Amino acid sequence: MPTPDPTPASSRRAHEAYLRSLGLPLMIVPSTRLRGVLRHSAGVSAGLAVAATGLSFLDRSNDYAVALLERVGPDSPEWDLIAASDPIVLLLVVALCLFAAAPLCGWLVARLVARVHRAYGALIGLAAAIALLVVGPATFGSRDGPSLLTTTLALTVVLVGTYLGAGSLVRWAAGRVARELGGMGHMVARVLPVLMLAVLFLFFNAEIWQVMVALSWPRTVAVLGIMGALTVLLVAITTMDDLRTELEGRYPDHELRVSERINIVLVPVVATLIQVVLFAGFVFLFFLFLGWIAIPEATETRWTLRPTEDLDGLLATVPVSVTLLRVALALAAFSALNLAASASSDAAHRERFVRPMIDQVVRSLAAREAYLEARRRG
Repeated sequence: MPTPDPTPASSRRAHEAYLRSLGLPLMIVPSTRLRGVLRHSAGVSAGLAVAATGLSFLDRSNDYAVALLERVGPDSPEWDLIAASDPIVLLLVVALCLFAAAPLCGWLVARLVARVHRAYGALIGLAAAIALLVVGPATFGSRDGPSLLTTTLALTVVLVGTYLGAGSLVRWAAGRVARELGGMGHMVARVLPVLMLAVLFLFFNAEIWQVMVALSWPRTVAVLGIMGALTVLLVAITTMDDLRTELEGRYPDHELRVSERINIVLVPVVATLIQVVLFAGFVFLFFLFLGWIAIPEATETRWTLRPTEDLDGLLATVPVSVTLLRVALALAAFSALNLAASASSDAAHRERFVRPMIDQVVRSLAAREAYLEARRRG
C-alpha cells in the first residue's frame, strides 16, 4: 500500500516514511537513521535467524543420511525402510518449513515493529539481532556451520545496510518493478520493432553462432559483464547530465549532503536499469522461443560446425541448446545497451520513460525540505 503524502502538519515519522517510500532513505538525517537501525533491521534479522535454523535442520538430515549410507549402503534392501524410520525425512520436512516461514516471519516482525512504540520496536530489533548472532552457532554442530565470527559479520552487514537504507531501496525497487511491468507493453511496442531490424539480422547470421559456440561459460559471462557495465555507465552518465540540467536554479534551502546527492542520482538510475533489465529479459525469452521453433538442430550444426550441445542438470528438460542460450543472452545484453543509448538520444523515448523519473527527483527535494521543516518544529 503506498505511503500517503504527508501534510505540512504531519509528524516527522510520517515525513520519514514518505521519503523511504520514494526510495530516498539517505534524505533522513544520519542521527535519526542511526537511532532506528535496530527497529528497521528487526525483520531481516528475524528472517535470517529462522533461515539459519532451517539450515541447521537440513545439515542434521544430511548427517543422518551420510551415516546411514555408511552403515547399510545405498543398495541394501533395508535402505528405504531404515531411511523412513530414521529422522532424516522429518528433519528435511522441518527444514523446508523453516525456509518457507523465514520471509513470512521477517515480514510479521517488521509489521509488528512498525505498529509499536519506538522503544519496544528497538527491544524487538535487539532480540532479533541477538537471535541472528547466536542461533547459527548454537544449533549447528561444533565442527560445521557458521561460527560466532561469521554471524557477527552477517549482523554487521545487516545493520550497516539498514543504516544506509538498503531495505527501503529494495522495497522501492520492488514496487518500481511492478509499475514497470505494467508499462512494458508500450515500451516493447515502441522500441522492439526498430531494434529487430538489426538484431534479427545478427540472430540469423552464422557468424554469431560460431563465435558463441567457441566461448566457454566464463568468457560468455565476461562478455555479458562488459556489455552490462557499459549499459550501467551510459545510464549513469545520462542521468547525471539530466539532473544537472534540471536542477540548475532549483537549489534547496539546505545544502545537500554527499549521501543525499548519491541517493538523488541512484533513484532514477535504478529505475532506468529496471526498465532495461525487464526489456532485456523479454528479448532473451523471445530469442529462445524463436530459436527453438526456427533453428533446427541440423541448421545449428551446419552453422557452428559442431554437434549440438544440450543443457544438463536441472535444465536438461529445456528444449534449447547451450549455443542458443548463449546467443540469446548476447543479443539480450546488446538490446539492453541499445535501449540505454535510446534513453540518451531519442527525445520521444526520454519524454515518455525518463522524464517522469526526473520529475520525481525534483519533487523529492520539496519532500526533503518539508521533512527538515518538521524537524525544526520538533
